Amino acid sequence: SNSRDRYFDIVSAWSCAGVGTSLIIQHAHDIKTRLAFDLGCTPNFADAIPASHVIISHSHLDHIGAVFNHARAHRLACGGSVPTYYVPSASVPKLKRAQLAMSCLDNHHHYEGFEGESSLEGGSRSESSLIQMNIVGMEPGDEVELRFGRKKGGCRDRLFLRAFAVDHRDHPALGYVISRTTTTCSGRSQLKEEYRGLSGREIGELIRSGAEVKMPVEETTSSHVEIAYTGDTCAAGLLLTEDIPPREGDETVSDGNFEKSALYLQQAFNEAPILFMEVTFLDYACEKQKELAASRGHVHISEVIPVLLSRGWFKKSDDERLVVLIHLSLRHRPAAKALDLIVDG
Repeated sequence: SNSRDRYFDIVSAWSCAGVGTSLIIQHAHDIKTRLAFDLGCTPNFADAIPASHVIISHSHLDHIGAVFNHARAHRLACGGSVPTYYVPSASVPKLKRAQLAMSCLDNHHHYEGFEGESSLEGGSRSESSLIQMNIVGMEPGDEVELRFGRKKGGCRDRLFLRAFAVDHRDHPALGYVISRTTTTCSGRSQLKEEYRGLSGREIGELIRSGAEVKMPVEETTSSHVEIAYTGDTCAAGLLLTEDIPPREGDETVSDGNFEKSALYLQQAFNEAPILFMEVTFLDYACEKQKELAASRGHVHISEVIPVLLSRGWFKKSDDERLVVLIHLSLRHRPAAKALDLIVDG
C-alpha cells in the first residue's frame, strides 16, 4: 500500500449505546499524547486516566458520565495536572454546575452547608477540590490546537482539533477530526529580521553581548487529517447533499463557521485513515428500528452505505482506511449476534 503511516494507535475502545462510550488513542510509545473521545462509565476507564485532553461529543451520560472521576483520578495520578475537556458550547454551563455538585459530594465537610449557586471560578472551596477541569466550549467550524506537539529530530508536530456539526436531534452534539501539521527544520539559519541591514561589526557585538541574532529556517512539509469521530448522530447529519443550509432554528452553526464545519465533516470521510462512526441499530428487516434511529438521532445499518457513497468513500483505492462502527444497541449483544446481523444484511 502507498498509504502513509498512521500517527495514532488505538489504545482501547469500548462502546455500547446507552451504557458507555470511550475511545482512547495516542501516538505509538508516547503516553504524553494520549487523549480520549468521550468518557462514559466503561471498562477501559483506567486507560483514559493519563489523557490530558478529553473530547466530548455531547452530554448524554453514556458519553460524559465519567468525566468527573477522570478529572479527579488524573490529578492524583499525573502530578496534580488539570486535564482539558472540549465540549459543545451549549453544554458548558450545565457541565460547570455539575462539576460544582460533584465537588460538593467529593469533599463533603469542606462544602457542608453549601447551597450551590456560586461559580466554581476562584475561591477557596473550588481550589480545594480534586475535581479541577479546564473546560473549552466548541462550536461547529471551530479549530483549536491540542498543546502537546511532539518533537523528533528536526521535526515538530502540531495537532489541531476541528469540530463539525452533526444531527443528534434536539441534543447539542459535535463530531471531530484531528489534523497534524509537521514542520521540518532545514538545519539552516538566517538573521532575524530586526538585525538585517546591520554591519558585520554590529552583528558581532550583538553576538558577544549574548543576543540571539539568528533563527532557524523552517519549512512546513505536510498536513494530514489523522483520525475522525462522528459522535452520536442520525444519517441526515452525515449525508452529503448540495447546498445544505443550517437547520432552521439551529443557532450552533454561525454563517461564518458553516463552511468550515462542512469542510471538516468532508475531511472525516475523505482523509481520515481511521473513522469512528456510530451505528446503533443493525437489523435490516426491522422497520421499527429504522424509525427509532431516525427519531432518536442515530444511524441504522442500512444507512451506512448511502452515507459513505454520498461522501465519495469508494472512489479512492486506498484500502488502508478504516471505518470502525461503534455505539451498537444492547439488543444486539453478544458480539456474535451483531456480526450475524451485519453479514445477513
